[in-house]
Amino acid sequence: MKDMIFKVLQRVGRSFMLPIAILPVAGLFLGIGGSFTNATMVEAYGLTSILDEGTFMYAILTVLSKCGDIVFANLPLLFAMGFAIGMAKKEKEVAALSGALAFFIMHTAISAMLNVTGIAESLPNGSITNVVGIESLQMGVFGGIIVGLGVAYLQK
Repeated sequence: MKDMIFKVLQRVGRSFMLPIAILPVAGLFLGIGGSFTNATMVEAYGLTSILDEGTFMYAILTVLSKCGDIVFANLPLLFAMGFAIGMAKKEKEVAALSGALAFFIMHTAISAMLNVTGIAESLPNGSITNVVGIESLQMGVFGGIIVGLGVAYLQK
């Protein structure tokens, strides 16, 4: 019994580590790119000649910032796939694809229900967001974790 609980907790820990492992690099990209493309910072340090809009370095740093931002913007999707991979006992590739697909289907179903019921107007501000182009409930990473766990459970 104790060994079984420990194995499950190990899989949960491994599932968290998959999407979290990319965050330091994405954070560095976002931080460095965002800092050195900030007009106030560039002016304060007198770097306008090399980091002002239109320069080569500005373009590189903007790309760097956008590459970091996309990871954070799609963190729920990464968690859906990471948990599906980490919790699946076999066929982890299928679990990853199923996790992504289930994530899209979940948000599309929520969007359709919001439109059909018309309840979106009565929800508090911030409850509705745009998730990969789909207007849905603001569920964040928790929604991705739930989807990933559901996919792993169904894949047994």
